[in-house]
Amino acid sequence: MQQMLAEIDHGLYAVRAYGGQTMFEQFTFSAAYAFAIEHGKMGEMLRDVVLTGNVFETLRSIDGIGDDLTMYGGSGGCGKGEQFPLPVTDGAPHIRIRNVTVGGK
Repeated sequence: MQQMLAEIDHGLYAVRAYGGQTMFEQFTFSAAYAFAIEHGKMGEMLRDVVLTGNVFETLRSIDGIGDDLTMYGGSGGCGKGEQFPLPVTDGAPHIRIRNVTVGGK
């Protein structure tokens, strides 16, 4: 992750998905929190950060994948299609995305 971070001149480090949704090929999700990245170093903490875009374009924009897979416990449940409390979990390695639309404060 440190090498990927060092190669970013201006960007954003989003931490943990806080919630999201999809509609057809579009996605939106909120990060629990984020940090601004300037010249390869994490700076100011940001809140209310939302990432959005086309799923396929965003996947094509991934240009770095870490070797640090982390899984988070299944304390939540999925309620789509009246299947709550279907246990769910999530996890991923760090990734670097060249272009993604960011909104928030």
